[in-house]
Amino acid sequence: MICVVLAAGYATRLYPLTENFPKPLLEVKGKSVLSWLLDDVDTIAGISEYVVITNHKFLPSFQAWKEGCGLSHPVTLLDDGSTDNENRLGAVKDIVFAIEQLALDDDLLVLAGDNVLEFSFKDFVSFFASVHTTCIMRHWEPSTERLRRTGVVSIDDHSLVLEMEEKPKDPKSNWAVPPFYIYKKP
Repeated sequence: MICVVLAAGYATRLYPLTENFPKPLLEVKGKSVLSWLLDDVDTIAGISEYVVITNHKFLPSFQAWKEGCGLSHPVTLLDDGSTDNENRLGAVKDIVFAIEQLALDDDLLVLAGDNVLEFSFKDFVSFFASVHTTCIMRHWEPSTERLRRTGVVSIDDHSLVLEMEEKPKDPKSNWAVPPFYIYKKP
């Protein structure tokens, strides 16, 4: 399984803090957000490599991070060529870009690289191994205000996703979807 990290955004809502520095590399308790994420993933059996998709503007910062990251599997940095929020590709196009540029042919654990978490991805990967199909992470969110700031899914009685909306004005369910997915190799 290849871990693909989406880290090509510009975090404009955090300006001026992120105007000249990428959000995934901001420090929390002495370590970058990205390092917290990948140090956890690095403990999961079956992960073979990391692909971190960044933009052209922040590529040097990620190159410096890579030099000292100390992960046990190879890290590939992929520059999506964007230079600002106006010409960014977006998450889906960045995933496709990585698959095409690197000819990725394995299961993909896809993570947004700017999240601070209180859990491990081990259970998510174990769940994927037990169901043998593409998975999205979801959790019950009672707050309508929080649902308006995330992806929201409607599911059937077998947890099959029927519909997904990004940042809906009127959420159709309380199932929030953080940006964590596992795509099964076709």
